[in-house]
Amino acid sequence: MHEERTLRPLPPSVCYMATEPKYDVFICFRGRDCRDEFLPNLVKSLKGAGIVPFLDEDTEKGVGIRPQLLAAIEESWSSIIVMSKRFATATHCLGELEVILEKNKTSGHPVMPIFYRVDPSDVKKQKKEFKRAFTKHKKEERGDQVNRWKDALAEFGNLVGWVFPSPKYR
Repeated sequence: MHEERTLRPLPPSVCYMATEPKYDVFICFRGRDCRDEFLPNLVKSLKGAGIVPFLDEDTEKGVGIRPQLLAAIEESWSSIIVMSKRFATATHCLGELEVILEKNKTSGHPVMPIFYRVDPSDVKKQKKEFKRAFTKHKKEERGDQVNRWKDALAEFGNLVGWVFPSPKYR
């Protein structure tokens, strides 16, 4: 049984970074699910508040997490993870999730979860779309990697975040 925990943003003086962060927030998202509706409004709101986001809009289908994305995560003060229905079908999204949660554990990197049109318990327990995605990943023989991704999703599902259950939240 997993314990629910809350991640709280830490003031910049508490989070140690070797250099000044290049971005205020790294946005991890599945483009097919939220690029046209939710994401533009999120980015507009962040920029309107003077927050500098990084979002990758050039990730190729089937490509794992690229070095540029790892660097952007490292160069960001915090991360927003937009969990959506097809998030787990994208290996690069799962890789980013794993890296971000590890950074949170090791250095207090603030994480802001958003559950966009998904139930947090489906994420935590890998039900519905998440179960189907992992069935496919297992068939592709990703072995231990699949288990790490499942653990990361279960951990993420335990986080307290914002839930946007329907299309009216754009």
